[in-house]
Amino acid sequence: MRPTRRAIVLAFVCVLAVWLAATFGARSLNAVVVPGVVALAAGAIQLRLADRPTIDRRQPTAGFPGESRTIRVDIDADDALTARIEEVVDDGLRTDFSPAKRALPATLEYDIELAERGEYRLGPLTLTVTDVLGLFTKTFTYAKRTPLLIYPECYRLTGVDSAFGGHDPFDDREAFDELREYVPGDSLRDVHWKSSAKRDDLVVMEFDSAADASEVTVAVEAVAGYDDAMATAAASIVTHLLDAGFAVELVYPGGRIEQAGGDPQRERVLRTLARAGPGRVESTDAAIHVLADAGGTHVTVADRETPFDRLTGARPTPAAADGGRRS
Repeated sequence: MRPTRRAIVLAFVCVLAVWLAATFGARSLNAVVVPGVVALAAGAIQLRLADRPTIDRRQPTAGFPGESRTIRVDIDADDALTARIEEVVDDGLRTDFSPAKRALPATLEYDIELAERGEYRLGPLTLTVTDVLGLFTKTFTYAKRTPLLIYPECYRLTGVDSAFGGHDPFDDREAFDELREYVPGDSLRDVHWKSSAKRDDLVVMEFDSAADASEVTVAVEAVAGYDDAMATAAASIVTHLLDAGFAVELVYPGGRIEQAGGDPQRERVLRTLARAGPGRVESTDAAIHVLADAGGTHVTVADRETPFDRLTGARPTPAAADGGRRS
């Protein structure tokens, strides 16, 4: 507990009045001393006996870059106190919060703009409470830090057909079956140029519409500094697959999400990718492979590679998330 400047001035006036009364016999100065001493004692006792205010913070929901969240903290106190409210907000979060002075109980509200993928923290929160006369202050610190998760940017895949030669490899209506020799009449769009160069002869991709393609594994990797691009591509592809009815398994640097489908899997994948860092994955037979490095972000399906930007048609400008997808 600390005295405010007001208390220091009041105490000085009381001491001065006592000295003047003792020196010059001006007993009327007691009318100043007694109320001043009473006020100082009352303020000190009030803060000494004051219970610690209680804090009830509403957990903010995770979201996508470009969205915003209103942070709400309810502060309850049994005593009539005034408090200066301060809260630490992680760098990377855009906020209009500034320290505020409120009479307790009170509700603190401020807005946060979700900017970049990652896990951020709100807090610790500090209350500097003052007695009703503003003579003493006491500080309470609430060390708990509340997490706020920002998903990676997520885009609709609009250029899949053109990027993969007129065939959507993410569509469960057809599944890649094998490579075979080119025969007259085959579409050049189905030619697998990498394998053709190795064999010195044209080979084409054969698709089997009867194959069971309801399950798929996606493996994602990134070199240091390109994990945001990896997360964006992975989130976009997995969302596309889940929407098409696939059960998806995700292999990422440092972990794996077991195969599942539906909205619960979407949530698991997005939360994981919000935190995922750079790195490589162990050798896997994943049907879809994503690699982000200095050369860009590339997606490989059945040995056929394409830049991720081609799958989105053109990289869209930030917009409100639409069902977990950028429009």
